Amino acid sequence: MMQPLKYVIVDDDEIDRLAVETQASRYPFLQRLAVCDQPLEALELFGNYQPDVLFADIEMPGLSGLELVSLLGGKVAAPVFITSHPEYAIEGYERQAFDYLLKPLSPERFDQCARRLRDFFQLRAKAFAFDKDSAVDTLVIRQGYERYKLYLPDILFLEAMKDYTRIVTRQGSYLVLNTLSGMMEQLPAERFLRIHRSFIVNRDRIDALKGNKLVLQAHELPVGIERPFLLPAPMCIRYPRAGPAGRSREEPGCRGGLL
Repeated sequence: MMQPLKYVIVDDDEIDRLAVETQASRYPFLQRLAVCDQPLEALELFGNYQPDVLFADIEMPGLSGLELVSLLGGKVAAPVFITSHPEYAIEGYERQAFDYLLKPLSPERFDQCARRLRDFFQLRAKAFAFDKDSAVDTLVIRQGYERYKLYLPDILFLEAMKDYTRIVTRQGSYLVLNTLSGMMEQLPAERFLRIHRSFIVNRDRIDALKGNKLVLQAHELPVGIERPFLLPAPMCIRYPRAGPAGRSREEPGCRGGLL
């Protein structure tokens, strides 16, 4: 069983602090270390303790959440920004945010974040190193003296997790000590596509496009607003068309340029 993840909440609004604490209390693997209404208080706390997770507002008097994370450097493994301002999202991820949640906080969105936190820390405890000696059509990762071969056709997608990358295959997940950009350099561009600053997908594993999300088996991944319709080949879909005697038949057609 994993050790509880110690978290700190920093927000100058009492109602918002309570909302985060209420959501976090639903998860036994999240353990409250402190709740602060001043960023400077949190800064001092991080100097004496080692919390795993920081839930921080962005716009606060004296010191913003973004500035707080910058001052903390690498002392917080998983900074999560919770704010009413979506325009800060890009800057938040540039500060290596683990996640970015919008107020008012929804239970569904917090649940996604909490599960990602759990998976990240579980995988980080047994993280693999990336082996640049990977053969054709494979990635080789290693842990200690053990080497594991991942076949590229089995990979569904890769997800950025700060300095790590989670590789999700049909068989399971692996956390590699390498950035998503670093992993992209090792993958064949004709088979893998970066659809979002946090995701790379295997083109052959895309099942469908739903709104602004790609479906890969049971996973739905967002397409970044800065990366619309990146796949060059149009997706051919069969549309029903009336045939002889009123019977329908399928006729190929092409729509969009994403798949």
